[in-house]
Amino acid sequence: MVQFETIEKERRDYGNFPGEKFIEVSRNKAIQDDGSENSFLQIATGFYQDEEPKYKKRFTVPTDEKAVDHIVEKLPEMFEKEKESREE
Repeated sequence: MVQFETIEKERRDYGNFPGEKFIEVSRNKAIQDDGSENSFLQIATGFYQDEEPKYKKRFTVPTDEKAVDHIVEKLPEMFEKEKESREE
């Protein structure tokens, strides 16, 4: 059985109503039965239900420098294109 452990997380609320939705970035690790570990990064979105966070979608990223650099480079570019298309 695999056990998951959150090492660190940062959560930020967003949306039209404060405390309604959140996005979270975290460092995690998966621990196998044989004791081996696999680290990964995770981006998750969710909402609050009775002030408790409920996760809706999760996206994991390997702790590989090329993979992370690609996301850091391309995400702002894609966001700018999205903003421009909304303005047209």
